[in-house]
Amino acid sequence: MSDSISEISCHVCASPGLATVKGFEELCRVTSDCKPWVRGGRLSVCLACGCVQKVIDKEWLSEIERIYGSYSIYYQSDGVEQAVFDSNSGQSALRSTRMLEALASHLKLPEAGRLLDVGCGNGALLRAFSRFAPRWTLAGAELNDKTRETVESIEGVEALYVGAPAQIPGDFDMVTMIHMLEHIPGPVEYLSNLQDKLKPGALLLVEVPNYLQNPFDLLVADHSSHFTARTAADLIRRAGYEVMFAATDWVPKELTLVARASLPKEEEIPASIEPDSLKAASRTVEWLRATVSAALECSKQEMFGLFGTSIAATWLFAEIGDAVSFFVDEDPARVGKTFMGRPVYHPDEAPSAGHVFVALPPVMAQAVGKRLAKTGVQYHLPPAHSF
Repeated sequence: MSDSISEISCHVCASPGLATVKGFEELCRVTSDCKPWVRGGRLSVCLACGCVQKVIDKEWLSEIERIYGSYSIYYQSDGVEQAVFDSNSGQSALRSTRMLEALASHLKLPEAGRLLDVGCGNGALLRAFSRFAPRWTLAGAELNDKTRETVESIEGVEALYVGAPAQIPGDFDMVTMIHMLEHIPGPVEYLSNLQDKLKPGALLLVEVPNYLQNPFDLLVADHSSHFTARTAADLIRRAGYEVMFAATDWVPKELTLVARASLPKEEEIPASIEPDSLKAASRTVEWLRATVSAALECSKQEMFGLFGTSIAATWLFAEIGDAVSFFVDEDPARVGKTFMGRPVYHPDEAPSAGHVFVALPPVMAQAVGKRLAKTGVQYHLPPAHSF
């Protein structure tokens, strides 16, 4: 199931020696902006803190440099933020909007304040927060200024700052990191340094993929950490914060954590009990391998398509290739476009004799397949599994 990597220490707790998850290196990978990436890489688990992580070595750092050199966020929808869907009802909302609505139901924010979004991308969170709290002053932080014009056009944004947060003037009532922490080697030190940007009593809002609900997250080449509710909360506590919420259900397949430094705890959202970290990661890799086999078998049918145009579908396209004729997606920002050179159909417009493999975690795939089942189109589900 694993071998020890004695020369590498955990990049969360610094414990020496990681356990390698066997079989991962045989799978294709994908970048976080949904582009196919080559097989290889090393997935490991710290036996001390339990964090699942990539092996941060020279090879991984070289790959990251190449990935970020041509990064293009939400290119499938011309820059529009990804929608999230209720598997049973099909109702959708922009991810940032759903997260902020959940936050408001648990915590009352001041009517005015100053917010910094670290790793703001093209401003999806800032745009949603501007509507959510119009009296707040907003700022974004990024590694480069590629999105400066877009971000600074958002109502309430004072500036896009380029470089490390420590270089940004002033301090903030709230700092957000949306799908950012999983990219950072040495995340404890990063979060610890970020406290210098927080006013007394200020909030830290972090959202990361939940790999136990979304096993495809392990395949993202530029994600250095893969979190559960426990490992994410433990990491934030190591950096000196008090975790107020650790929610697994605000946004499907994702973890949302709210923290602050040295203040009393408020109500906590209970997290699920997680299994042994190494065993869970190994079983997840086994499931991914079984999913490839199931999709390959299904792809022998004529008119074969994949459901979705994000991480999972991109990965299966890399594994299957030419047998994929089309994609099916419910996101209106993506329907009618092409992805990987194939047309993207709404479920109502999918080829009537088509076979569609649902590239989602098993529980979600089952709900989607049942809801979308119709005469002519056959939806095929991934193998059953409990993560």
